[in-house]
Amino acid sequence: MSQKSKKLLEEAIKDLDIMCYNKAVSASYFAIRMIAEEILRALGEKIPKRDDKLANAIKNKGLIREAIAMASLYALRKKADYEAGISKEEAELSVSLSIQTYRSLEEYLNKITKSYRNDKTIS
Repeated sequence: MSQKSKKLLEEAIKDLDIMCYNKAVSASYFAIRMIAEEILRALGEKIPKRDDKLANAIKNKGLIREAIAMASLYALRKKADYEAGISKEEAELSVSLSIQTYRSLEEYLNKITKSYRNDKTIS
């Protein structure tokens, strides 16, 4: 697993605790983006640069809820970056959504890497 994506998720939780809501939202999004990229790398696929294309690539793996969560997290990140600011409730939603999505994507990544290791053993 990507230690960087896990660290970003931990930072998002800490940022929420210290009321750094914009940072919490940003770290939440990037934690999910990084693990999504790791999934595509594990599958030998190209990593899209655009956020919507990355969400679509995840959706095409059957991870529909996760792709929707990515789009929501991206929208909140844009708000944090370009608008007046993020409310406590929005930051809490972002962190909660990223925790759920991270767990799901991590489970998927574990499955595909385990499958890959098993295939290598059989060959």
